Formats: sequence, C-alpha cells, structure tokens
Amino acid sequence: MPSRKEEEPEEFKVVDRRLFTSEGELRTDLPPEPPKPEPPPEPPPSSAKAAPPPSMRTSTTVAPTSERTAPAEAQPGSGSTPGGHGAVQFEHLIMSLVTSAMYQLGMAARPGEAPPPPDLPAAQETIDLLALLQVKTKGNLTGEEDLLLADSLSELRLAFVELSRRAGRIR
Repeated sequence: MPSRKEEEPEEFKVVDRRLFTSEGELRTDLPPEPPKPEPPPEPPPSSAKAAPPPSMRTSTTVAPTSERTAPAEAQPGSGSTPGGHGAVQFEHLIMSLVTSAMYQLGMAARPGEAPPPPDLPAAQETIDLLALLQVKTKGNLTGEEDLLLADSLSELRLAFVELSRRAGRIR
C-alpha cells in the first residue's frame, strides 16, 4: 500500500507576471525588474582589405592583382551577420583561396624564411575550386568581384603552368 507521502501531489506556486490587470491598467504590485546588462560596445570597423597580410606577400615577380582591384571598405552593418560584426564578403573568400593557392605554389614566404616547397596537386585543387566558383557565380557578381576572380585565376594558372614545366609535369 502506498504511503501517505506518495499520495500527496507535489506543491507548486503560480506567480502572475502579467504587467496589466484584467481591466487593462498597469499593475503596481509587481517587483521591479532587475536591470538588463548592457551589450558590449561594438568594435570599430576593421580596416582590413582583401589583400593578403604583409607576411604572405609574393616572393616572385607574379604580383597579385588584389591590390589593384581591392574593393572599397565594406560599410558597417552591410554584411549578412547580425549587427554587421565580422561581415563576410565574397572578396574575402576569394582572397583566402588565392592566398592558399599562392602558398601551395611556393609563392608566399614569411620575411626571413625560404618559400615553402610547391605542392602542385593541392594548388591545382584550389585553382579548380576558384574556377568552379567563377562558373557557378557567373552573372551574380559585381564588376569588382568578377574582375578580382578572373585576374586572380589567370595569374594562378600561369604560375601553376610555369612551376609544372619546371617540375617536368608539362612539356
């Protein structure tokens, strides 16, 4: 047989948190709300351009066109992220892939260090990915984006062919 303690239902308290009475007037018997913490201040907009950082500049005569075709700084709040914080731009994606390809081709070196050895298969894959982006985004890019992508691709392809010839992969 169940004990008396098990038969009693658990007690719970109902608290009316409505701001207005049934007549539509503001309730005065509510406890004051605790102050809400202020959101952190917005960081100043970054002045980063679509160019690779100084430590990743090219070490050969092939200069990236990103410095010529870098778009104007993005307007604060123009990104797809809430509040415009860290807005992601298409140019940033392109420059990230271009920088990766340059590193894979051995074109990017840190100051005082020898350039890394070329990784031609990885570079070819990155260049192919950029070409895929060019095909899939055709007609949907701004003039600056289209020019940045086309110029970057042509320079990377030329550098790839030159390095492939040196390595004896292409005759």
